[in-house]
Amino acid sequence: MTETKLPVDRLLHVADLHFWRVVFDPLRLANKRFLGNLNVALRRRHEFRMERAKPFADALAATEVRHVVLTGDFTSTSAEEEFELASEFVRGLQRRGLTLSILAGNHDVYTFEARRKRRFERCFAGLVPDTGFPARKALPGGTGLILMPTVCPNFLTARGRASQVDIEAAHRLLADCTSPVIVAAHYPVLHRTYGYASRVSRRLRNAEALRRMLGASGKRILYVCGHVHRFSYVQDPEYANVAHLSTGAFFRDDPEHGRQGEFSEIHVCDDGFRVFRHTHEGEWRRQAC
Repeated sequence: MTETKLPVDRLLHVADLHFWRVVFDPLRLANKRFLGNLNVALRRRHEFRMERAKPFADALAATEVRHVVLTGDFTSTSAEEEFELASEFVRGLQRRGLTLSILAGNHDVYTFEARRKRRFERCFAGLVPDTGFPARKALPGGTGLILMPTVCPNFLTARGRASQVDIEAAHRLLADCTSPVIVAAHYPVLHRTYGYASRVSRRLRNAEALRRMLGASGKRILYVCGHVHRFSYVQDPEYANVAHLSTGAFFRDDPEHGRQGEFSEIHVCDDGFRVFRHTHEGEWRRQAC
């Protein structure tokens, strides 16, 4: 799509921060956190470089795009200490003048205890809608932004869930929006694109029902997600009105491609969307997609 005039709205997408803390108290490891903590100790603490949080927050503010949607996985094992780090990062974005919309990722409800204690909701009180999710917001230019819940705790897997009740609620919210519309969630509804391939243990349950609802809505939709830690921007192979954007993890080291993190910039135009990929490769680079 050729952009011939100013966009109606602009939005940044940030995914999968994965703030982490290694937990040493054995009493706190008598659940799934034992496996997650082992993963943090052996791999994730080397992969997700938290010292980049503040300078990368400055990079978001430097774009002069004022609205940011964060689609979850603020934490690694939903530990209190990780939520404290995530909360400080989010407050820092707000101090920089950014307006935020947020969703939980599966790592933010990593244990049944974290979900039961509503740790995510308590940490981000004031940002989580009073009515819960799904929720609809309006960007300054009037573009509808639907926030779709897709996460649930699991005993072993990393699977998500789009309940039929939530799909129907999102459908009602979508019906009241004018095209084009952005729908944000943590999980992708496409299991495979040129950028990623999701294992069965990491997929969204009922993904096809959610995808079918979007396709049958009659609205031009950009479905924005994270979870897979890979960038991908594709047209839906079955529904011409739906495009899918997954954004790579915000400060994840990717030595294979020489990247130290990324985020996406979305322009909403009268006739659809334009996406720019920002990658850090020693310095920030912006590429039209």
